[in-house]
Amino acid sequence: MDINLIIYLFIFKSSLMTILGILLINAENRLPVLITRTFHYGKHAINIYHPLVVIIEVPKRWFKHFYMFAMPASTFSLVLIYYKYFMNGKIPEIIYRLLDASLGKSRKALISPECGFLALTLLTVHCWKRFYETHYVNVFSDKKIHISHYIVGYLHYAGTIIGIVGELHGFVRDSDKSIDWHNLTFLQIVCANIFLLSSFVQLQSNFILANLRKSNNKVVFDGYKVPHGGLFEYITSPLQLTEILIYLSLSVILWQSNTFHYVTLWVIVNQVHCAIMEHKWYRQTFKNYPKKRRNLIPYLF
Repeated sequence: MDINLIIYLFIFKSSLMTILGILLINAENRLPVLITRTFHYGKHAINIYHPLVVIIEVPKRWFKHFYMFAMPASTFSLVLIYYKYFMNGKIPEIIYRLLDASLGKSRKALISPECGFLALTLLTVHCWKRFYETHYVNVFSDKKIHISHYIVGYLHYAGTIIGIVGELHGFVRDSDKSIDWHNLTFLQIVCANIFLLSSFVQLQSNFILANLRKSNNKVVFDGYKVPHGGLFEYITSPLQLTEILIYLSLSVILWQSNTFHYVTLWVIVNQVHCAIMEHKWYRQTFKNYPKKRRNLIPYLF
């Protein structure tokens, strides 16, 4: 069948997250432990034992493995694009076959070379930054995550990269086109800067969280405290807000795309749900939690 597997993957994830998210927020006490323990992780993990779930849980710190994959994968893709556009290189047939299998043989060249190169450069920077954060900044607790979360992390970055490259001019047969930087709009340049600023704020927020567990650069605590500073003064979830802004910025840059916007949809659905659960947990756990703090959007939500 000639179908776009990447679109179906992200539609499925977004739909499942929406349905389960609504149920967990509004009727969690009525759901079986098999679902709640599978879905929750980290600070709002469910401590009720379930034999079918516990055997397929992995350490939360394994999040760093996503970027051990995403960093070289995005870098390789960026190098391949550079090779194609700037060195007039020939793309190996196996790359075309991989993209055909993922997005369908009838896929079309929708993304211009300059937009694709810019977007993948930004995504590669983000993956390198996340690799640095998860390996040298974040202080992970001993909490567990369901293996499904672990698998979803790999699928996310594989699908994101393939979704961009698979619709690029030059990576669809008989669609060669040269880069013309004049085709970039002012809005796309602004979005590239929003992307970089959001990524920096995300890094700053991770430093704030990590320092809650450190003293004199040594880890002395593995629990949770109320964070202060930066965007934490206004909202509970700066990490989720910046992640949404990062992918919205890429969606604007890749406005011609058919596939990438489903990636952004998934990120928004997932991050909004995470933000709601974070805010709920902090308010229930810390009785003196600042009342002026909003959930995800300063002063609004």
